[in-house]
Amino acid sequence: MKKIIFAAILMFFAAALGCDSPSENGAVQLDGPILESMDADSNLEFNGALINTGDSPVRSVYVVIVLKDQDGNVLEANSVSIFDEDPNALLYPSERVFFSLSVASDPNRVFSKEVEIYYEDASDSPPSS
Repeated sequence: MKKIIFAAILMFFAAALGCDSPSENGAVQLDGPILESMDADSNLEFNGALINTGDSPVRSVYVVIVLKDQDGNVLEANSVSIFDEDPNALLYPSERVFFSLSVASDPNRVFSKEVEIYYEDASDSPPSS
């Protein structure tokens, strides 16, 4: 029994060591806090910055805001591309870019906010136009 447990632990660590670090392949993350305000139409507006902390450029970078109510139900989700849908644009290592997006949900109903960042490694096959 000890051999099976030891083998399972060894396989877990071997698998963990085989995974590439995000900082080696490109990692996009928030560069500071996201500022929340109300725009002229009384919509919630989120403004922030992203930075590529990795060693390689990335493309197709999207920021997604998910708003939930007190019961955990999604009230609204909205996304924005930092490249205005240009499939050939790249975010290079250490490069920063700002984003802004609005949602129309009633701020009084919003209990929690989640931010997700999606991107593709630029070394992957290029997007089709």
